[in-house]
Amino acid sequence: MVANEKVEQLLERITALEDRVAELEQEREELEQENQQLRKENKRLRAKIRWYEGPHTPPSKEQSDQEESSSSDEDEDDEQPRTDGGTPGRKPGHDPAWRPAPDLDEEIEVTCDCCPDCGEQFDESAGVSPRLVEELPDPQPPEVTQYNRHHYQCHSCGSETVASHPDCPDEGQFGVNVIAQAALSRYDHRLPYRKIGDRFEQLHGLELSGASAWHATERAARAGRCEYERIRHRIQQADVVHIDETGIKRDGEQAWIWTFTTEEHTLYAVRESRGSDVPAEVLGEDFAGTVVCDGWTAYPAFSSELQRCWAHILREAEDAAEKEAEGEAIYHALRQLYVALQARLESDLTVRERAELQRVARRELESLIERSVPDGPVATLLGKLEGGLDHWLTFVGEPAVSPTNNAAENALREPVVLRKIIGTLRNDRGMFVHETLLSLLATWRQQGRNPYDELKRVSRDNEMIPRAHTVPAVESSG
Repeated sequence: MVANEKVEQLLERITALEDRVAELEQEREELEQENQQLRKENKRLRAKIRWYEGPHTPPSKEQSDQEESSSSDEDEDDEQPRTDGGTPGRKPGHDPAWRPAPDLDEEIEVTCDCCPDCGEQFDESAGVSPRLVEELPDPQPPEVTQYNRHHYQCHSCGSETVASHPDCPDEGQFGVNVIAQAALSRYDHRLPYRKIGDRFEQLHGLELSGASAWHATERAARAGRCEYERIRHRIQQADVVHIDETGIKRDGEQAWIWTFTTEEHTLYAVRESRGSDVPAEVLGEDFAGTVVCDGWTAYPAFSSELQRCWAHILREAEDAAEKEAEGEAIYHALRQLYVALQARLESDLTVRERAELQRVARRELESLIERSVPDGPVATLLGKLEGGLDHWLTFVGEPAVSPTNNAAENALREPVVLRKIIGTLRNDRGMFVHETLLSLLATWRQQGRNPYDELKRVSRDNEMIPRAHTVPAVESSG
């Protein structure tokens, strides 16, 4: 009797387990269907993301997006969360940073005679609470000065001379301050020329049309062109130059703005060409330095001394790994190699140690290239690795060379923002002004110089080139 009861209990338990298994099987099928739908949706969204942010998207943009997302999750309780990707306040353990106290121009005693509540007279002050207030003086109206420039004729050679004054430009009725402020308003504050005219009228009562603001900006570029050529000459002599280019419109047609960047100088060149003739024109065909660049074909056509950008190839490898399973191992191996090289180079290596490290790293790259993969993104990636095999490891042997082209990409950010604002350059004169003033302002910032003071300086130097020479082409050296 007891045995029968146990058998019945076991049968009931088996039946219950079978029912539970059936329920779990049904849940598994539902989860599989949901998983398939999520996979399709994930694939669709990844394809959409790649359309907007491909492997050539700069890491700074991707990083800012990620930081903004992470900070929004961590700081939900903040009353006013930041929108620039950072977290509010200073980092833990860091002392607060205060502005240095300005020098006093005037000291005013602020006193009170009686109590505002009951009218009781005060005998003396119980203490002082100093407060520093920084204020700008009211904008001043323009000063109008007439320069009577005397003419002289040499009795010996017959040449004529016109006396000059540093505050009197060779042409036009606007002084150096107006020229400098117009150029800065356009290329630092990104104002349209009409708004520049409005600003001068609102602040100073100076009537300035949009066309006049353009002419003042053009004079700043013509006055600074000699400085532009000096920057180009210094870059030609540099040991390492970062180069990059991006599209820009010229009267609605496709053109390109190139950047050539060193530690202390940046030069822009607007050209209708994206070929190797532009680096040859700007740097000179005899340029002996190392070029840090991406994989565009114009660079190996110009020079054999290259350093290909690792940031680009790692982004492309990551993109290939997302598309094909064969690419995941290649991406991780490539990234590990790069990280290991960076860590090894932090120590003070001898020339022989650097050369040996370079040989070992090259063998690692060659082993990756020799992998057999079907045609597709991974095969394309390996082809790029093989095509640049002589240029991936230049930084290992040369300490002054950077493994990435971030310097040139950063230099292109300001032109890209301006491109979105202005849309297109109208003609050769617009190209000339654009490349000249962008180069001057970027270089002065690199060197810690005040752009406004420097613009006034070049305007006072009276080295303004003729308007007929305001074309973007520069003569190649040598």
